[in-house]
Amino acid sequence: MTKKISVWLAASLIIATTIITFLITFVNATDLATNNTAAAVANTEASVTEEPQKQKVSPQEIVSKVSNKISELAYYYSNYYVGDIDVDKLVEGAAEGFVAYSGDKYGQYHTKEEMELLTSDYQGEFAGIGVSVTYNPEYMAIEILSVMDNSPALEAGLLPNDLVIAVNGEDVAYIGYNEAINRIRGEIGTEVTITIARGAKYSERLDVTMVRAKVEEQSVTYDEIAVDGIIDPIGYVRITTFNNKTPEQFKSAIGEGLTNHIHGFVIDLRNNGGGTLDSVVAMLDMVLEEGPIVRIQYSNGEETVYESDMYGLSRRMPIVLLVNDNTASAAELFTSSLRDYGRAFVVGEKTFGKGTVQTIIRLRDGTALRLSTAMYAPPFSDNFEGVGITPDIEVSLAEEYRSTNLFKLPYENDAQLQAAINLYK
Repeated sequence: MTKKISVWLAASLIIATTIITFLITFVNATDLATNNTAAAVANTEASVTEEPQKQKVSPQEIVSKVSNKISELAYYYSNYYVGDIDVDKLVEGAAEGFVAYSGDKYGQYHTKEEMELLTSDYQGEFAGIGVSVTYNPEYMAIEILSVMDNSPALEAGLLPNDLVIAVNGEDVAYIGYNEAINRIRGEIGTEVTITIARGAKYSERLDVTMVRAKVEEQSVTYDEIAVDGIIDPIGYVRITTFNNKTPEQFKSAIGEGLTNHIHGFVIDLRNNGGGTLDSVVAMLDMVLEEGPIVRIQYSNGEETVYESDMYGLSRRMPIVLLVNDNTASAAELFTSSLRDYGRAFVVGEKTFGKGTVQTIIRLRDGTALRLSTAMYAPPFSDNFEGVGITPDIEVSLAEEYRSTNLFKLPYENDAQLQAAINLYK
């Protein structure tokens, strides 16, 4: 609803928001090292509570300059503007603009609604129907890649390769992929109806109504690949993001491989845009020997070092890592840390190059600021911000498969995966 208000009041609210941004205590500080080009909702977060960076400019100076500029704008709007002003939109817009022009390329202002989604993503749990999906550009629809166990989707009979073409009667092509995903999610116990296309040329249509439930994201998948000339199979572990549930899923996958006496592991980090620092530290702790595994570096020269305190779970097993230009942030940290210890060969393409730590600062009104606060580096090598990680063996997918979703790419046509497997022959 649009409200006619005093622009001076709106200006004061914006200034107050600015002050809160700089003076708020760090709450729930998190490493959000996010690759903005990655398609997943996979952002990076970690529970660290170190002191914030030194401010190069004082909060008072920033507030003074911002308030002076807004006060001048407010004068003209208050006296000459013929329309109405929505104070809520004005404040949100001012906050977004502040962060956008701060120079923090990974910074972001989050609304209350966005924070709710982010929180559920980082926890690896959300209210939905229990499917892993991707965008199908040919049909401008949501394509189901897999159906999670014990989920509403499984109970309703949804299948891999089904297309979601409408949500509650509205076409996905019209409302857009991201908005459609948001509408499929919702409160536990509420209903959602989706329209499925399947069959030959997706000619069959089916309306399915499901009750949303709490589902756990499957960020780690495991498979075993038989290889000619090798008696034991290769354990293929794909990690799509690093959230709070990923370490246990990773441990389970590694454990299954060890139980089955596999020949070695291929860990696929392609298109992994990052994840929580806590999760990547926990996973490195499983595979690295005792010693430093992550270094967090602050602008004041201080450094926090995370160390492994256990003998690596898969220490006796060789590891090959798969990466590409969308491997970023925590996924790069995982990669470089293993290579620093000589625990893995790296195959694929040069990674994205994001080695900054973001902290989520919750503001008093429920919104939040994502702020770059530190750099992180592997145990012994340099920070990879803006540089990326060059693989030991550089391999690209064949041109005809570069736009194919990796989940749908047959193993035999995946040149990068085949190059990784060949290292075991």
